[in-house]
Amino acid sequence: MIDNFKTNKNGISRRGFLKTTAAGGAALAGLAAGCAPEAQEATEEAAETNPEGYSLPQVEKVEEQIFNQCCRPNCFNTCMMNVHVRDGKVVKTSPADFPNTEFNRICLRGLCHVENIYHPDRVLYPMKRVGGERGNGEWERVSWDDALNDIAEKFTQYRKEFGDSSIFHIGGSSSYHATTATIGKFFGAINASSISPSLDMGNNRGITRAFGFAGLWPGNDPRDYLNTKTLFLWGNNLTDAQIQDWHFVADAIENGTYVVCVDPIFTQMAAKSNKWVPVRPGCDLPLIMGMMNVVLSEDLVDWDFMTNHTVAPFLVKESDGLFLRMSDLGVEPTVVVDEATGTENTIDPYAVWDSAANAAAELSTVAEPALEGTFDVNGVKVTTAFTLLKTEIEKYDPETASEMCGIAADEISELAHLAVDGPVYHRVGWGPQAYDNGIAPHHAGATLAALTGQIGEPGAGYAAAQWMMFLGANPAVNAIPEGIATDATPSPAISYPAAADAFTQGKAPDGTPFTPKAAWFYCGNPVCTWCDTNSLKHDILDKFELIVTVDNMMTDTARYSDYVLPCSHWFEYEDAVVYGNSFHLIHTEKAVEPAGESRCDMDIMRDLASRMGLPENFYQESNEAYLRDYFSGDACDAMGISYDALCEQKAIRAYPDPYQMWMDKTFLTPSTRVEFYIENPFPYNAGFNAPDLSREHMPVWFEPREALDTNALAEDFPFHLMSERPRYRVHGGWSYTQILRELDPEPTVKMNPSDAAANGLEDGQHVECYNDNGHAVAKLVLNEAIRPGCLVYPKSWQSDQHLAGGWSEPLSHVSDPVLMNQSFMDCRVAVRAWEE
Repeated sequence: MIDNFKTNKNGISRRGFLKTTAAGGAALAGLAAGCAPEAQEATEEAAETNPEGYSLPQVEKVEEQIFNQCCRPNCFNTCMMNVHVRDGKVVKTSPADFPNTEFNRICLRGLCHVENIYHPDRVLYPMKRVGGERGNGEWERVSWDDALNDIAEKFTQYRKEFGDSSIFHIGGSSSYHATTATIGKFFGAINASSISPSLDMGNNRGITRAFGFAGLWPGNDPRDYLNTKTLFLWGNNLTDAQIQDWHFVADAIENGTYVVCVDPIFTQMAAKSNKWVPVRPGCDLPLIMGMMNVVLSEDLVDWDFMTNHTVAPFLVKESDGLFLRMSDLGVEPTVVVDEATGTENTIDPYAVWDSAANAAAELSTVAEPALEGTFDVNGVKVTTAFTLLKTEIEKYDPETASEMCGIAADEISELAHLAVDGPVYHRVGWGPQAYDNGIAPHHAGATLAALTGQIGEPGAGYAAAQWMMFLGANPAVNAIPEGIATDATPSPAISYPAAADAFTQGKAPDGTPFTPKAAWFYCGNPVCTWCDTNSLKHDILDKFELIVTVDNMMTDTARYSDYVLPCSHWFEYEDAVVYGNSFHLIHTEKAVEPAGESRCDMDIMRDLASRMGLPENFYQESNEAYLRDYFSGDACDAMGISYDALCEQKAIRAYPDPYQMWMDKTFLTPSTRVEFYIENPFPYNAGFNAPDLSREHMPVWFEPREALDTNALAEDFPFHLMSERPRYRVHGGWSYTQILRELDPEPTVKMNPSDAAANGLEDGQHVECYNDNGHAVAKLVLNEAIRPGCLVYPKSWQSDQHLAGGWSEPLSHVSDPVLMNQSFMDCRVAVRAWEE
């Protein structure tokens, strides 16, 4: 563990530094956009200069229009921006004002949209593969009519001969805008099958177990970090992976917040933190359990929170692991009818142990229920949930935890004391969840926050980076009309970790048979970004007779398709952004006409739907008409949100300001309390391997599938392969942006110099990282920040940018049968000098 003692020797603050570097940012903007110097000077003369050193507001110059838009590549943020247009062409982008201006940001990717729109290799016309095998790079241009007629004819034929389930749709994560739902509406109407990505969900599932489902990744407004005394960052290198949030942490540091970065690698975020905790990869859970051991042994527990806001006093039956309820004591449950919905709800209150009466009683009737003990209730053996948790925690004294996680026992004790001295906020990233045991550390972390009472107070909480979903849309807008003929049996939705086995066996995990014939890919690039590229291609994609990809670049997935249909850039059509971590809805105006013959998704789906015999009114006639319907209805009316209001205001905050979770201490679990003990654990997606649910009631340690150096695979594959989310790309997006390639020209892999010396490798040479699944060739970069025995690569290079292979090849698609999540970090490889 390393403490960073920072001094401001030059007397310059972060804000002052930003002012001195503003000219550099303007230069990058000008380089990316090709702006005329004279025009830039005119703007600076006309605009006021803000304290950060750049000119706001942006003003329209002669013969220039500015349109409201938003960047949304799934870095989680939705940076609102101005799009500057001259003579019908986008010439640059610049930051725009949110209603909450603290969220104003633009990064190097957002400054490069001009190049993406006018990239010389952009797909501008429908393309059809000709001759040879998939991936041969031979294409011919076809018309939209020819392409969609052929696709619709094949879809219709396959459905008739092989059933609805023969058609698959496979989406990705670049789908923050409202009209994306129109794609799912079409495939829902034809009862198509799907393959779900099943990725990056370990943290959500662990947190949701304890707090209940409040969205995919809900969290406090990051401005709340100013209220935080100690901020723990767990596997969260946000200086690179989520640039837009770094300034909130920097502001908190200036305000006195103490930042602890828990990460196996000495990342940039670690360098900027007060304390770095180099945990052993895949071993966050023993560290957290060791911290809780200290909290218990030193009586640092928030007993009031545990008693009144968690399931600590609940009684767990030894016979079936369920909570004891009053029906177990012979009290009949009551049935209550919800007046609003008419549905019946059965009320069967929880029972706790009343020490004063020495008997079990209804929870609401006992002022001070017992937190510890095992009891006999009418011949049924029960134990308090807290006793079960304490028994598990006691296995991880600091010395034992230290041996498992690699952090010294006294440092574990120090971290425990920091975690108690609130307000404390734990922000988790996507590193610890990317192993087969990825649920457990987040279930444990949420339990730590409850044990210490660091939930539901300003500056306190446990969450990932916030990613909000707008739930106020008119539900009728994407409803499927009645009367559309489909098969009686619903088509399967298959989780990717189970897909290879499903396609081999010709049946989904639930036994539903299917014959795959056609696949439609949209809003993603799985061949580049999903684990186990070779299995994806040969075990799954090769089973399809027709593969269609909608994209604007020839990505890895596009190149492995039969048709590539050109989609418009975000700036080329009207929409609204309804997801993201800025807490705002954003109207995105059409700034320019679509390049070439590209079309937005809704226009493509409307044309395909008409050819498939769906009703003429299946889709609205335009994006505007869709958005008017989307922002209508009771929920939007109650919030004062409408299409016209959004157009006028450009962005509307759709969540409380500030947004702070669990302030009423009421949680979205069945008990409305924090559930560190889970009554009914379940697998999150169906697979073919029977899950061991006995270990899922509480946070329990089990080893990652491959990652640890004690794994048997380490003899042949001595390196643990880890990834990082780079600032130059997002999930394969911006891969071909030329100005960014000047800064980041080729795939690299980082290695500790001691490992390089031991293996006879040198900085700058090309090396091959390989295992039985596949390989990737990259330029070696020696870096002492990398943990010995580990390799770290920046994610999402396209295969044609590697000398051979690709980073997703060595990664296995196999997953823990409960988590069912792509385990990007759970991988071992060997390394050797590359020889062509």
